[in-house]
Amino acid sequence: MRILIFLLAGLLVVQCAREVIIDLPEEATKIVAICHFTPGQPFRIKVNYSQQVNDGTVPTPPTDVDVSVSKNGIFLDKLFRKGSGKNIYWESRDTVEPNESYSTAVRIDGLPQAEASSYVPKHVRFQPVSIRPEDITVVDLDEGYKALRIPLSLELLHIPSQQPFFAFNLTTDIDVLEYIDSVAVVDFTYENEAAGYSSDGRTLSLLHNVAEPVVLINEKFWAQGVRTLNLNALVFYRPGQNERPRRLYIEWRTLSEEFYKYHLSVARQGNNLPLSDPDAVYNNVLGGYGNFSGYSVSVDTIDLPAR
Repeated sequence: MRILIFLLAGLLVVQCAREVIIDLPEEATKIVAICHFTPGQPFRIKVNYSQQVNDGTVPTPPTDVDVSVSKNGIFLDKLFRKGSGKNIYWESRDTVEPNESYSTAVRIDGLPQAEASSYVPKHVRFQPVSIRPEDITVVDLDEGYKALRIPLSLELLHIPSQQPFFAFNLTTDIDVLEYIDSVAVVDFTYENEAAGYSSDGRTLSLLHNVAEPVVLINEKFWAQGVRTLNLNALVFYRPGQNERPRRLYIEWRTLSEEFYKYHLSVARQGNNLPLSDPDAVYNNVLGGYGNFSGYSVSVDTIDLPAR
């Protein structure tokens, strides 16, 4: 009897499975513009064309584009083409100023004009970070690597009145030593672009690795008055090749809402469960697609104790 039931259930599953063809509507080509700007740097805008969903080719960036930037509604600068091939971008002569609102207009003959606005938020820093040598532990890894596990408590100086949006990045300097008459001397120093991190489960569930070289902190992390991010920085090095960690750099970004929503939506594209609807990519470009968004940034340097 059980065998008969299993056979009937299997037959129903087979009969319920069928191929579904979705006829997606064709959409007119529009401008795609991407720009993330921060104080002290020029605007760099990448411009391209939109494509149909089923088009797997990489479009060639246009070369005849008019790109301008305004500050607080007043024309600021016309951007000029830089780079070549598929690495073309448009750069301003003026640099970004803190705590200002900016907008851009991108024009290509025959296409709708693309416009977008964003701002550089006032930077919110954290309390000075101090590290006690006795709190640092060494972790043995594979292939001759070790890691320093360094506890970090990043406590905001204050909670912004508006919704806070933040991201961070960890990098390190690694000394490579040589020994002269049994005395260790620094031969050269290189920057390790990607230090790792670990934390408790709740914190990790609210951190998102994004295309920018930062880790995005979900806005839900700061609910109920939370103002401290606790992490363990992981500094990787190879003692067998005479490497010694020297410095830890903490890059801290205060994000505009446009930066936060765009990168969060892109990060979630690859994290959808089967049979669930994918999150739409956030778009703040009127008449086109893409993202124009600002952020402010600071970098704290922490000297690591010699080991």
